[in-house]
This record gives sequence, structure tokens and C-alpha cells, in this order.
Amino acid sequence: MKHTVIPSVNVFVVRDDKILLGRRADTGWMDGYLCPPGGHVEPYETPRLAMLREIREELGVDIDPADLEFVCVAVRNTTPTEYVGYEFAINDKGYEFYNAEPDKCSELVWADVKELPDDIVAHFNEIITEGLLGGTPYLEIGY
Repeated sequence: MKHTVIPSVNVFVVRDDKILLGRRADTGWMDGYLCPPGGHVEPYETPRLAMLREIREELGVDIDPADLEFVCVAVRNTTPTEYVGYEFAINDKGYEFYNAEPDKCSELVWADVKELPDDIVAHFNEIITEGLLGGTPYLEIGY
């Protein structure tokens, strides 16, 4: 039996022990909750190129590809969909990010990276804690 696994990307922007999160709105999935910027990898697009595109679309900035740091791969079961997430980080590089998709994100929030808010999507809490902060290069979540 075949099934589909969707490749995705996310970026953790870290500045002064704070992490940039967006509050989902009108997307049909986890609206009202916080999560990092990101999205699906398009056909014939590498995860790195997808991440650069998503940053431009969601945060309104073209970044230097050298500023993207690989964090981990997170395989997520969000039944009925499974994702292979390529997780990246940008440590403070002085970029001026803004909410470039207000139709999908009601606000950007700088949260304490070591005391994440209760309304963050649980999978991303685990990726931040174990992947970004803990250095674990491969995570299986929700299986």
C-alpha cells in the first residue's frame, strides 16, 4: 500500500534568547496557535530553496543562503498526513522581518526560546527543545 509523505521546511529565527513565531490564522490547520515560519517543499525544489522562498513569502526578506543553518530532520505524523520536515535556524543577522502574509498569520511573536508559550503547536515545541536546543539531528514525532 502506497502512502504520501510531504516534505516541509521550517526556520527558527533566534535573537537574544528569543524565537520568532507566527500565530496561524484562516489556514484550516491549528489556527490560533504559534509555529515557526515554513511550509511545503514544492516539486523540483530543494529544502534549502524552499526555505529561502518561504522566508521571502512569510517574513518579507531575501536572506543570504549562507545564513541558514541546518538543525535537524523531523519526521512528523499528523494523521492523516505525514511530513518529513527539514528544520533550519537563523541566528541574529540583523534582518528586519515582518509579517508578509497577514491573511495566514495574525501576528509575529518573539517568545523566550527556553520558556515556550503554552499555545505553540506541540510538535514544534518538541523540535525546538530537542532539535534546536538539544542538538538531536533526527526526530520522530507522533508515531
